[in-house]
Amino acid sequence: MDRSKAPTCDIAIIGGGAAGLAAAIEAATCLQRQGSGLGLGRIGTRSETGINPVVVLERLDRVGKKILATGNGRCNLSHQPVCLDDYHGLDRSFAGPALGRYDVAVTLDWFRQMGLLCRTDEDGRVFPYSYQATAVLDILRRALDRLPVTLRTSFRVSDLRPKRTGEFLLTDSDGQRLYARSVIVTTGGLAAPSFGCSGDGYTLMTRLGHRMVETKPAIVQINCHKDAVRGLAGIRVNGTATLMCRQKVCRQEQGEILFTDYGLSGPPILQLSRAVHDALEQSRPDDATVHLDFLPELSLPDLVAWLKKRQAGDPSLPLQDFLNGLLHKKAGMALVKQACGCSLAEPLSVLSEQAIQKLATLVKDWPLVVTGTQGWQQAQVTAGGVTVDDFAAETLASRLVPGLFAAGEVLDIDGDCGGYNLQWAWSSGRLAGAQAAAFCHTRPKDR
Repeated sequence: MDRSKAPTCDIAIIGGGAAGLAAAIEAATCLQRQGSGLGLGRIGTRSETGINPVVVLERLDRVGKKILATGNGRCNLSHQPVCLDDYHGLDRSFAGPALGRYDVAVTLDWFRQMGLLCRTDEDGRVFPYSYQATAVLDILRRALDRLPVTLRTSFRVSDLRPKRTGEFLLTDSDGQRLYARSVIVTTGGLAAPSFGCSGDGYTLMTRLGHRMVETKPAIVQINCHKDAVRGLAGIRVNGTATLMCRQKVCRQEQGEILFTDYGLSGPPILQLSRAVHDALEQSRPDDATVHLDFLPELSLPDLVAWLKKRQAGDPSLPLQDFLNGLLHKKAGMALVKQACGCSLAEPLSVLSEQAIQKLATLVKDWPLVVTGTQGWQQAQVTAGGVTVDDFAAETLASRLVPGLFAAGEVLDIDGDCGGYNLQWAWSSGRLAGAQAAAFCHTRPKDR
């Protein structure tokens, strides 16, 4: 294909996820404002090849697939409040300008103006009022339909190359080409590959000289020695989970914990998972542990007193029923068996005071050896990514390649579970979109 036949746009956005769609809406809105208000003529208008000034390139057959899966289909799209401590990366402060300029209030107003009302639950998680992720994607697509934006699906960018003319040449795996004056990379990371996350953005960025921070699955289930959780799969308990490494607390979370055939899941476990990788790197084998407190509301002395009282009141009760009324029966039996080491058919009367103390301690502090986490298919987000040192926090512009921007999960910024990652996607996407439009404004096209 010769140069004259390849379409040209102002801004090409690689990746049609949350950050990419937010970037497209913001970029197109800014280009329209610049074109009509400043008399720039053809900036923000269709090119001679009939393509819109903003083009979203998505490798799948439709945009926004991962949005539909967030929050178990309810789309936990933000969190109130949000602060930098909720984010991770080698330099979490990098997220500050984007999260400050496009904060939660600004984001919710943005959605409101597009026609989406939101509600916040008791834990601070923000959802669409309908609790339907489809509503969020529908609103975004409707906004795009009303703006000069072209969505090109099944377009997997295999090559991104700056040209001496100042433009970028983007080529897909089938040889189709597109020229752009500015490019925003919003390809996401490696988590949830079934929703289009492939790591393509990392390849494109490293070819242009950008450096990487090692990537690891985050917001993902934790693996433990299977013998320790055998027979407990499917059991849910409300408790506290504490990740420890070398006898030091790494992080503690509370909530519903789910036992699985490979280890642990549930919101508290997902929150701990990012720290697991660091803990395993710093530990000897079997030195990284998750400690479960099944009864965080009770102190150890109160629990010991309760167990002694129950033993005295019903000494013939079988051990297998000792913790009934406190815990799920299977979980209680597992703890009693480990603490007492005798047949569960034995009566409570066989327990010594020392055995009761040991059982109470185990209920309050059950250590499980951590062996790792589940993989990319189960992960909700990527820890690591393109180093933020190569980008300006105030603009998300590359320090290495003029006209190149990045937003969302492709960068070495990731948030906790609870809407923080989508808030980063909206905030960083909008900032990158606005700054890419400003870049096009300061460098008028020559056609």
